[in-house]
Amino acid sequence: MSFDRILFGTAGVPTFTEKKNSPVEGVINIHKYGLDCMQLEFAHGVRMKEEVSSALRKVSYELNIPLTSHGPYYINLNAREQDKIDSSVERIIQTAKISDMCGAESMTFHAAFYMKDSPYDVFDLVEKSMNVIEERLSRLDIEIELRPELTGKTSQFGSLEELLNLSKNISSCQPCLDFSHLYARTGKYNSYNEFIEVIETVQKELGENSINNLHMHISGISSNSKGDLKHLNLADSDFNWKELMKALKDKGCKGYMICNSPNLEVDAKMLKDYYLSL
Repeated sequence: MSFDRILFGTAGVPTFTEKKNSPVEGVINIHKYGLDCMQLEFAHGVRMKEEVSSALRKVSYELNIPLTSHGPYYINLNAREQDKIDSSVERIIQTAKISDMCGAESMTFHAAFYMKDSPYDVFDLVEKSMNVIEERLSRLDIEIELRPELTGKTSQFGSLEELLNLSKNISSCQPCLDFSHLYARTGKYNSYNEFIEVIETVQKELGENSINNLHMHISGISSNSKGDLKHLNLADSDFNWKELMKALKDKGCKGYMICNSPNLEVDAKMLKDYYLSL
């Protein structure tokens, strides 16, 4: 998909939707609320009836509300048992299949935990699995951007450096930039100049065009020395979202900005309104 600007949406069905488990209603409400996109959350398993996915694809197209997706939380490409790694690969492939049926073009997931292993060894294992996933999706003729997420806990694979290196090695892979997680993970990257540094690093490592097709996450966040604790509403957090919006606008970034705050659509609309006012 080509973007004119950043599109703003929610991680899952907006909270004011009456049928909380209806993604079709969710898309309709995203449109009513003046937002731009929605992320399908398969956090607790990849289950969706075929008639729902076809209805989603139709309403998404008709209302011009593009979709992204998020895979299950229990993915770990560095699990101790091979069958658990195989199951994680299957979950990513199943998410990609359903996402493709719904018309989503970008899917994110938490790739792995370090499990006290060396980050270098974990990187090699994740890369190996990602090669398998890419090959299998290619055989299924599924074209979807695989976006391992920048994770918020220091126990998780998914630092900015790891994701950039992985994206250079796997052609269908790009990072999902969660700026709130980056702040929680490092205790840094919460000022205009630091946000610019991140954007320019992505551009330098992955090419000029990489910032024209971003998949990003944002929320308020609380953290400790081990990283993120929980998502908060932006107003209840010291995450510097206004400076992030300015940095993204000044660098001409485009793509999806998915809000993970508890009040989903309220913060997403606040972000959009502020961004458009700049």
